[in-house]
Amino acid sequence: MAAIEAAIVLPVIAIAYIGLVNLSQMVMINRKVTQLTSSLSDLTARLQTIPTAEITNIFKASETVLLPYDASKVKMIIASIVIDANRIGKVCWSSSYPEGTAAPKRGDTVTVPESARIANTSVIMARASYEFTPLIGEGLFSKITLGDNPIYTRPRNGKADGDNSIEQIVRADVKGCPKFT
Repeated sequence: MAAIEAAIVLPVIAIAYIGLVNLSQMVMINRKVTQLTSSLSDLTARLQTIPTAEITNIFKASETVLLPYDASKVKMIIASIVIDANRIGKVCWSSSYPEGTAAPKRGDTVTVPESARIANTSVIMARASYEFTPLIGEGLFSKITLGDNPIYTRPRNGKADGDNSIEQIVRADVKGCPKFT
């Protein structure tokens, strides 16, 4: 009788254990992806002019937040968004990592939260996502994308640039905005 009960309960316990291990990993990685996104935004917002080599350094430095998890599964985007007089956000410049990660293009209109949409200002938007593969039961569960929530930060030491002298973080190889051509 006990063997029958064990045969019924053991698979349920094993599935619960696998689920608990995967869930705890997801929660920890999701937390680290949020911290990584915040680091991307914060490190970029501290600069006035940013050379392209420095952008790579910011991506690499932020990537270390994920340790001990696999950083090769993360995709990151940094974008400078200028909000015009009509409170419409447009991308001035963007960078992504690793190469091939889709990022908004210069002049693309983007949705900025109401709290950050102040006319004639700019914000740094950072976004990171992580493709989570379960540690246990890889064949049983599908991959899940964690994160992918933008974080917006005002420039701390921006440079007045572009046609309207809007304070912004200027990328060294791109003209200041709001001139998007």
